[in-house]
Amino acid sequence: MALLCATALTATAAAAPRRPEAAFRFDLPAQPLGQALNQLALRSDREILFSPALTQGKRSDSLSGVFTAEAALERLLAGSGLTVQLEGRSFLVVPAAPPAKAPAPNAASVAPPDPPPRPVEIDSVVVTALKRSSLVQQTPISMTVIPGESLSRLGVFDLDKAAPLLPGLKLASTAFGRRLALRGVYGAGEATTGLYYDETPMTGPVGTTSDPGVMAPELALVDVDRVELLRGPQGTLYGSGAMGGALRILFKRPDLSRDTASIGASLSSAAHGGQGGGANAALNAVVIPETLAVRLTAYDQHQPGVVDNVRLGLKDVDASRVRGVRLAALWAPGSRLSALLSATHQASHRDDISAWNDTAGPWRTVHAARAPFDGDIDLAATTVKWRGDAVDLTAVSSWYRWRLTRRSDYSGVLLGERTNAAGCVRMFTLAQACDATQMASYSAYVDSVYPAILNQPAELTAQIHEIRASSVGEGPLSWTLGAYREVRGDTIDSQVRHVDPDTGALTEPPVLIGRRDIENHLSQSAVFGEIAYALAPQTQLTLGARRFNYVKRDRGGVQVANVVSGTWADYAIDARNQEQGWSLKALASRQFAPGVFGYAQVSQGYRPGGVNVVPGLPETLAVYRSDRLNNYELGLKGQSADRRFTANVALYRIDWRDMQYAAQTQNRAFNYVTNIGAARIHGLEVEAAAQRVMGWNLAGALTLTDARLTADQLTNAAIGLGLEGDRLPVVPRMTASASMERRWTLPGDLVGRLRFDGSYAGLARSAFNAGNSDYLKMGGYALFGASFSLEHRAWILDLSVDNLLDRAGRATAARNTSGPVEYFGVAPRTLRLGVERRF
Repeated sequence: MALLCATALTATAAAAPRRPEAAFRFDLPAQPLGQALNQLALRSDREILFSPALTQGKRSDSLSGVFTAEAALERLLAGSGLTVQLEGRSFLVVPAAPPAKAPAPNAASVAPPDPPPRPVEIDSVVVTALKRSSLVQQTPISMTVIPGESLSRLGVFDLDKAAPLLPGLKLASTAFGRRLALRGVYGAGEATTGLYYDETPMTGPVGTTSDPGVMAPELALVDVDRVELLRGPQGTLYGSGAMGGALRILFKRPDLSRDTASIGASLSSAAHGGQGGGANAALNAVVIPETLAVRLTAYDQHQPGVVDNVRLGLKDVDASRVRGVRLAALWAPGSRLSALLSATHQASHRDDISAWNDTAGPWRTVHAARAPFDGDIDLAATTVKWRGDAVDLTAVSSWYRWRLTRRSDYSGVLLGERTNAAGCVRMFTLAQACDATQMASYSAYVDSVYPAILNQPAELTAQIHEIRASSVGEGPLSWTLGAYREVRGDTIDSQVRHVDPDTGALTEPPVLIGRRDIENHLSQSAVFGEIAYALAPQTQLTLGARRFNYVKRDRGGVQVANVVSGTWADYAIDARNQEQGWSLKALASRQFAPGVFGYAQVSQGYRPGGVNVVPGLPETLAVYRSDRLNNYELGLKGQSADRRFTANVALYRIDWRDMQYAAQTQNRAFNYVTNIGAARIHGLEVEAAAQRVMGWNLAGALTLTDARLTADQLTNAAIGLGLEGDRLPVVPRMTASASMERRWTLPGDLVGRLRFDGSYAGLARSAFNAGNSDYLKMGGYALFGASFSLEHRAWILDLSVDNLLDRAGRATAARNTSGPVEYFGVAPRTLRLGVERRF
C-alpha cells in the first residue's frame, strides 16, 4: 500500500526463518512511477513507503509476468535512481547511493556520506470502503479517513469527541444513548447510518419503541488503525442500516514481524465538573515469526461528571467509566491464507444522563429521578482470507451480545397524567367518568408513586455471516460477489418503578407502577454484487445490486397494568412483518488528469420495517413498512502533483419515501414508529487540505444540508408530525470544521507538535414546525480546542484543551414529557494531560 505510516516497522530478526514470498501476476502499463507503485501495492497487499518528491517526473516501463512483490518493485525502479529497503513487511523507496569512486593512491580515508533522509510525506491512503483495497483519492465515495494515531494524540476515545473530526456526522443524544445520522437521513427505527467494528455491523436493541437506532453500541476508540466515514447510501455492499452512509472503525491487527508494546495514561479536569483519568495498554507478541502473532489491548477510561442535580443536591452526576479488553490473533500459514480471530469485552457505566434543563441553566438539572446506565458488550469475530491468482475469497463470522439496563426519568408522565380523567376511569374500571372523590383518590395514587423511573433491563444477541469473492488482476473487468446472513434477537423487561424522592434512586423492595415485556426477532439475508468495466484506460462503469429479504417478528405482553399510561393486564401482541426487494447502484468514474478524479452515481438504501408493541395503538399503525431512498450524486477529487493540496467536493440529492419516523401517543406516554411519507434532501460536502503552508498543515470541511418534507404528515393518532416544506428535525443546515497543525524539531531529540481545531454546529429544530410545542432550538454554536505534544524517542507527552471558550452548546434538545426541556450539550472546558511510552 502506498501509505507512509507514522511509525515504521523494523526488520524481522535475522535469526527468524522467512517463508518464501508469494508471486503475483502483474500487467502494469508504462505510466508515471508513482501510479505504478500504487498499483503494485494494491495488487501485492504490501506497504510501499515513498515521498512524492522522489517519483515526480519519473515514469516506469511496462511490467508483465509473475513476480514476487520485491522483484516487481525492483523492475519498476530500474533506471530511476531509486532503490528499495525492507522495513519489516514494508518497502521503503529511497534515493540510490551514488557509485563509489576508486580512492586515489595514498589518499586519506574519507568518512562515508550520510544516508539519504527518510521520506516523511504521506503519498496516498489505502482504504477498504469498497470491500477491497483502493486509494482514497480514487475511491468513488464521499469519505473521510482519520488515522488512529491522530485520535490518540487528540485524546479521542469515544464517538462524541470524534464527531467534529468526521464532517457531516451528526450525533443526536438521548436518555438512552446516541443516534448516528449522515446527509440529513435522520429518523426512528433501524439505524440510518451503519456502524461497523472491523467487519461486524452492530446496532442497539429494538426495545419498547421499535427504535434500535436510538442507541449505537460504542466501543472505546483505543488501539485503532483508522476510521472511515462513508457518506451516502451503501445499500449494495453494506445493506440495510446504511441509508445515509456507514462509519467503519478498524482496529489495529497483530503484527507478524516484531514484538511491540505501548502503555498510556491520562488525567483530565472539567470546568464546572470533576476530574477523570484513564489508562490503556497494547501488547503485540510474535508467536511464530511471519506466521502467528497475537495482540492484547486493555483500557480503563473515567470521564468526569459535569452536570449538577440541584433538586437532589448532587454534583457531577453524569460521571462515566468504560473498561475493556480486546484479544486478536492473526495466523498466516502461507502467503495466500490468513485468519484473524478477535474477541472483545467492554463494561460501561454512567451515573446519570448528561442532560441539563432549561429551568436550571447550563450543566444543571432538576430531575426527580436518577437514570444510570449499565452495559456489557461481548464481541467475537473471525475473518478468513484466501488470496488466489484470479480470485480473492473472504469469509466473516461474527457474534455479539449486549446486556444493558437503560433508564430514563418517568416523573414527567406522572405530572402530566395526575389529573387525567381517563386515568381515573382506568383505575376504577368504570364505564363512565369518575366523580370528585374517585378523581381525588386517583390523583393521590399518582402522587404516592411520584417520582418514578423507566427501568429497562435488556439483552441483544446477533449472529452475522458474510462470504464474498473479488476478482484480482489488471484486466478491464473487476467484480465483487457475496452473500450475507444476520439473525438478531432482543428481549426487554420494561418496568415503571417508584424512586426515593430524596435520593432519586430505586426503592427496594420494588414498587411497580407498570411492567411489560417485549421480544423482537429479525432475520435478514441477501446476495449482492458489483461489477466494474473499464470503458477506456481512465474511465470505469460500475453496476451493483443487492437482493434482500427480511422477516421481523415482535411479541409483547403486560405483567403489571399501568393505569397512568393505559396498559391493561390482558394486552398481548404477536405479529410479524416480511419483505423482500432490490437495492441498486450505477456509477461512472473517470481519472480526468493526474490527481483529478470524478464520479457520478445513482444509489439506493433501505431499512426493514417492523411492528409497534404499544397498547392502545390503532391496528393500522401497528405495522410499519420499510423505507427507501434514491441518492443522485456528483463527486470530484483533486490533488496536486506533489500531494501538498487536496480538495474533494460532492453534490447530491436524496429522495426519501415511506420515511420511518418517531411519533407520540396523545398522552405522550408511548413513542412508536410510523411511515410519515416523503422528504427531499439537497446537500453539498467540501473538504480541503494543504500541507506545509508557511510550515503549517491546514484542513477544513463544510457541509450544507437542506432536508424538507414533500407532503403533509397528518394523523389523528400521533402528535409531532409536520407539513409539506417543513425542515426535518435535528438536521442542521450547515456544519463546518477546520484545523491547523505544525511540527518542529527541537534540541535534545525532541519533536514538538501544535494543533488548533474549530468546529461549528449549525442551527436546527427538534420538531417539524413552529406550531409544535416541542419546536426547540438546537445547535448554532462554535467550539475551539488546542493541543500540544512533545515526542522524545519512545515517549510522547500530550496536553490538550477542549471547548476552549467554555461554550454550553445545545447539541440536542427534547422535552421530558410534561417535565422541563432537556439539552444534551457539549462538555465544558476540559484540560487533559496524557503520556505514552512505546516499546
